[in-house]
Amino acid sequence: MSLETRLAIRDRVVWVVGAGGGGIGSAVACELAAAGAEVVAIDRDAAALEATLESIHADGNRVHARILDACDRNAMEDLMASERHAGRPPFGLVNIVGGLAADQFGPIVETSDETFDDVLGLNLRAAWLASQIFAREAIAAGSGGSVVQLASIAALEGMPFGAPYSAAKAALISLTRTQALEWGPHGIRVNAIAAGTIHVPRSTSQNPERDRRVLPLGRRGVPADIAGAALFLLSDLSAFVTGQVLAVDGGASAKPSYLDDDGLPVFVEDAALRARLTGATED
Repeated sequence: MSLETRLAIRDRVVWVVGAGGGGIGSAVACELAAAGAEVVAIDRDAAALEATLESIHADGNRVHARILDACDRNAMEDLMASERHAGRPPFGLVNIVGGLAADQFGPIVETSDETFDDVLGLNLRAAWLASQIFAREAIAAGSGGSVVQLASIAALEGMPFGAPYSAAKAALISLTRTQALEWGPHGIRVNAIAAGTIHVPRSTSQNPERDRRVLPLGRRGVPADIAGAALFLLSDLSAFVTGQVLAVDGGASAKPSYLDDDGLPVFVEDAALRARLTGATED
């Protein structure tokens, strides 16, 4: 089987939950549509979804817009019923819904129950509902499939002042692994992408110089980086991959805390040695 055949997801129906806004969800929907998938783009904000639809249509690819709240069980179950009736049961599911608003950052001791519940609800409930409803359909049909959950490297380490988000994404990774174990016998693969710092339209600042110093690949990620990983995990190239967490973070999660900005351990203090290792000229 050729590489092109194994990578293609032509004519497979894939739900992208959280496909609006011009960020990661939009990039994933456009990438999958370009690869030949029949995309069902789901978002609660019709205006946010419009740019995604225009981009996919402009390229002559297929997309179906569904405006609904992915945290609403009845809405998601109604969507599955309507897609089944239309002869479009999904092969794949990519859950993008999540995030942490600026006013939700704060010390643990000052975080309200309302904030905790809201953050966990947004980052976990939509993934739980969508994947559960997807799996019920796929198991009943015996069709198999692939689920991709968008997690974060915040789940792999501590995140000061963002504890609810970090906890929710860690729970999502645990859910992913458990789903992979339960659903593997039914031919359903489940994996997560642990995203690093990704520049999206709502990003409040950019600091390329800091990114160059701090991130091993020297840059912040872009939505297309996540979209490529999602395509891989949905395609037959990853046919023997399930229950895994793929970090797409420019190497951030591989960088130990004891490394300085220049990539050397902080305990290497000799100036001449540091200059030799970095190739810098000692003053």
